[in-house]
Order: sequence, then C-alpha cells, then structure tokens
Amino acid sequence: MKKIVLGCTLLLAGILSDAMLFAGSMANDWTINGQHSAIWVLSRYGLMPLVLFFGLIALLGIAITLWGILEEK
Repeated sequence: MKKIVLGCTLLLAGILSDAMLFAGSMANDWTINGQHSAIWVLSRYGLMPLVLFFGLIALLGIAITLWGILEEK
C-alpha cells in the first residue's frame, strides 16, 4: 500500500510540475508564424531538461505504482 501511495504522489507531482511549466510558457507573447509554441518558449529559456526531469519523475511514479499493485504478498 505504501508503494502505491508513493507512486501516485510522484505521478501527480510530475504531471503538475510539467503542467505548470507549459502553462507558464504560454504566458509569453513569443510566436512562430502567428502561433504560440510552448516547446519553443521552454527551450528558449533552457527549461527542456527540467521538463524531461519532471516527466521522468512521473514515469517513476507509474513504475512504483505498478510494482505496488502487482507485488505478491
């Protein structure tokens, strides 16, 4: 049960962190051909490694949750 809670918490933290970064990047007025690009803005500020790090935290959360669910007792 503890692994499931830890995994769900990590998954939620990773998803919310990425969502906050993407939402914050759209607050800028930078556009490409008249359209906003969140990935371009994040890479312009050098935040792509952070996006990938938070994505890895979310994947780790999924892995720990599945490990806790599938573990034989």
